[in-house]
Amino acid sequence: MKLYLMSDDISVRAKWMGALSGLYPITLPTLSFDIESDSIVMVSETLLRGKSDKELGSFFRNKTAVLSIIPNFSEAQRVLALGAMGYGNAMMHESHLHSIYQALEEGNIWLHPDFITMMIVQIRDQKSPKKKSLGVLDVLSTREKEVALMLGEGTTHQEISDSLNITVRTVKAHATAIYQKLEIKDRLALSLLLHQ
Repeated sequence: MKLYLMSDDISVRAKWMGALSGLYPITLPTLSFDIESDSIVMVSETLLRGKSDKELGSFFRNKTAVLSIIPNFSEAQRVLALGAMGYGNAMMHESHLHSIYQALEEGNIWLHPDFITMMIVQIRDQKSPKKKSLGVLDVLSTREKEVALMLGEGTTHQEISDSLNITVRTVKAHATAIYQKLEIKDRLALSLLLHQ
């Protein structure tokens, strides 16, 4: 699986290349539609400006993460709706760049945790949990159900800890058990499951 890094900013390309050099990426200063299929692409948002939704949908046929110097939530929603699999800050720490690559390689979506929380809140505000959706929680213990409902509403680990008078470490342990039992990846998937 090849990795393509596309940005018109030489300092951004250099940062990405430095962080991901062990993956032997192909760096390009322009947007290219001529890339090997089943590749992973990290592309600067600036290269996508002026492209139609149809063009972007075609470009996102590969596992693509869009990275922006000034990320914003509405842009993240738009590119994800068109098929991108990741969105974040172009100048984020190299550990996040590796996380993006790993998530896309596994076929998962990657977003900064703050954006995940925003999406959960938006989902929560649009719909209340469906009674039939709550039945999926029957495989959980009573405490796990409490934690799951709070996670699904966008409550932070610290807020759950304070509310239930348990440690943050215990909240994280419950969250891990919840995700495993429900066979989901994260709190965004949990929120979608509860609100579908």
